[in-house]
This record gives sequence, C-alpha cells and structure tokens, in this order.
Amino acid sequence: MPLVSMTTLLQHAMRHGYAVGYFEAWNLESLLAVKEAAERCRSPVIIGFNGKFLGNPARRIREDAMVYGRLGTTVAARSTVPMALILNEAADESLLLEGLAAGFNVIMHEGCAIDRYTRINLRLVEAARAQGAEVEAELGELPSGGADAAGHGQGSRTDPGEAQAFVERTGVDALAVSVGNVHILERRKAHLDLALLTDLRRRVPVPLVLHGGTGIDEQDLREAIRAGVAKINVGTVLRRAFIQALQHFLREHEVERLDPGEVTSTGGQQDMLALARSNVAQEVVRLMQVFGSTGKADDLQ
Repeated sequence: MPLVSMTTLLQHAMRHGYAVGYFEAWNLESLLAVKEAAERCRSPVIIGFNGKFLGNPARRIREDAMVYGRLGTTVAARSTVPMALILNEAADESLLLEGLAAGFNVIMHEGCAIDRYTRINLRLVEAARAQGAEVEAELGELPSGGADAAGHGQGSRTDPGEAQAFVERTGVDALAVSVGNVHILERRKAHLDLALLTDLRRRVPVPLVLHGGTGIDEQDLREAIRAGVAKINVGTVLRRAFIQALQHFLREHEVERLDPGEVTSTGGQQDMLALARSNVAQEVVRLMQVFGSTGKADDLQ
C-alpha cells in the first residue's frame, strides 16, 4: 500500500495504547526482514535508514539517497500493512532534502545547539510540508553505550519547558526525548525516568519517541508506552542478530567447500544471508509483541 503518514500511525498508537516500532535497515535483507515481520504480526511499522549510514563522510563509495528512497517506497507499496518511511538522524540538511525528493515521508536531523537546531527544523518543516512529508526532531542528548562511548559524554535529559516551546515554535510532528535511554547499549539495560516522561507527555503537544530501544528494560518500555510514548527506535539489536547468524553459519560450515552461490544468493538452507534475514525478522516479531503493535494494522485500513 502507499506510504502512510507517521502522524496517522502514531495517533492511532496513542489512542490504542501501543507503540509503533521504527526498525532500522542497512541493506536489502534487513529491510525485507522488517516487512516480513510486520506482515506476520499484522503490525503497522516505520521502515527506513540512518543518515549516518547514507551520509557517512568516511564512506569509501558515496551512497545515493534516491536509490534507498525508491527502495523503501517500493517495499511499502508491496506491503499489506501500513508503513511510514524515515531518513533518520542525518547531520547534513542537504541529505534530508534529497531524502524528501527520494520519497521518504519522514525526515529527522540528528541535533545540535538549540538555536541552530530550531532554525534547521523550521526550514525542514517548511520543505517537508511542501512534499506532504513530516519531521521528527530530538531534544536532549542520549549518551552512547557503544565502543566509542567515552567520546560522547553523559548526555542530557530533555527539559519539558524547552521541549514544549521548541515544538510550538517549529511545528515538528514528533519529538524524540532523552529520559534515561542510551544509544547502542547492549550489555545492560537502562531504566527510564518515568516521572520526566510523564511531564513531557503532559506538556508536549506531539507524539513522543524513544531512541535507543535496544538498551531499554522491557518493563520500562511497557511503562513508557502506558505513559504515552508512541514510537520506539530499534537498530543495534537487529544488526547484532544479523551478525550472530553469519557467525554461527561460518562456524558450522566449511564455506570454502560450498558453492558461493548457495552461500549468498539462493535463499536456501545453505544461504547465510537468508539465515541472517530470518534472524532479524524473528527479533522484530519479538519486539512488536513487546510494543503491543501486533494485530493493529487491520484497524488502520
């Protein structure tokens, strides 16, 4: 089906007490895994790619946002469940504008000093409206739990008054908040400041988003949804599921004795990419159950 607006998905989630997952993709296998899981669960979903993936200046070969936008819109058109398509957390404003031209119906700048961030989002909202698209923003800074965490500081919590003023000033359609969540956190689980989250929900007039879904305690996720969070971002755990499937396959098989086509491109029992795709889909199904979004797609159609 055609792309559905993020607001449509998130408002339905808020009314019915669940959260829509944004399950970040980085290649065709991961994108199709999300589609398969969503259709299996009959769940609305947000698909997309990260701006650090598409716009990484260290890339050996520059990626083309148009290719990924067309890929995402085609997957959505072939889907039987409602989807929105986001270009997430891009530092380059021009890349986000390319994303709009490529068919992404949600864009998000990764954040910077509040005055500059306000100006950027005013421009992005204007550009998005002209394309029938929407804008997500983020206030507060999430700490990083990744290997390079030492360079990211402790982050900063979202200030409710600042968040309210920012949303009213810019007109963004959703706001990601920092309430104890952590980016790229795998070996432990973060606990959320639910009192702060409740205050933000009371004061901010648009749906709230949690980034760093991999590292949040599942009970806290459920409590956050009850407090009004409508969108949860997940990426790290999906990449880990993909990598672990490949590691398992390479440990269990003498790959040099196998036909390279069987290992990479037939989709059969000896195709390690098909195995990795299946692993990602299983993890997405599990998370959709946690988010409470299973079975909600048909209510939106």
